[in-house]
Amino acid sequence: MKKSDNYEIQYRKNPDTGRIIIDIALDNYLEFFHEWDNSIFKKRDINPELAEFLDLCSEEIPLRKKLQIVLFLNTSEISQEKEELILISYRNYYNSLKRSEKRKTVRYIKISAISLFISFALLFTYGFLNNRKGYTVISKVFLESLLIGGWVFAWETIHLLFIDIIEPIRRYREIKRFLEADIRFKYLNEDT
Repeated sequence: MKKSDNYEIQYRKNPDTGRIIIDIALDNYLEFFHEWDNSIFKKRDINPELAEFLDLCSEEIPLRKKLQIVLFLNTSEISQEKEELILISYRNYYNSLKRSEKRKTVRYIKISAISLFISFALLFTYGFLNNRKGYTVISKVFLESLLIGGWVFAWETIHLLFIDIIEPIRRYREIKRFLEADIRFKYLNEDT
């Protein structure tokens, strides 16, 4: 069995929508939130252990699959207001992460552009000065420094654009999938 098929054993699939279901059991509404965060409910962070659990689940499920998150609450108290606060907090949390990953990606692109410009400047200067006659040891060292520096900055550009940027783009897609997830609430007194 392929590793990518293991998620089908561990997670249920919604037969109507085809979404992969991540089940989360909570004793009450407050367990969803970070226990040390005393800010108003709309601004509260998700419990870090819950966020880590969601990330681990997401890593096991291919990015092309859509998610459904089912919160099983071990309480008979049903509060639409608290459900709405959880949804707002969830969206705020993942929107914040999405902005952070987008900024990181833009920063990589800016640094790549600057590195590419420096590379071209160094290589152009090398090409221009290399045609001169009458080299001294110092001028040869300087020319070689320009050549090496140009290629180092060119490699840094390639490294940033084609290697380092992969992780923030993957994480951005993962966070976007969380934002598009269907969130449902199930209660102790409900028939499932």
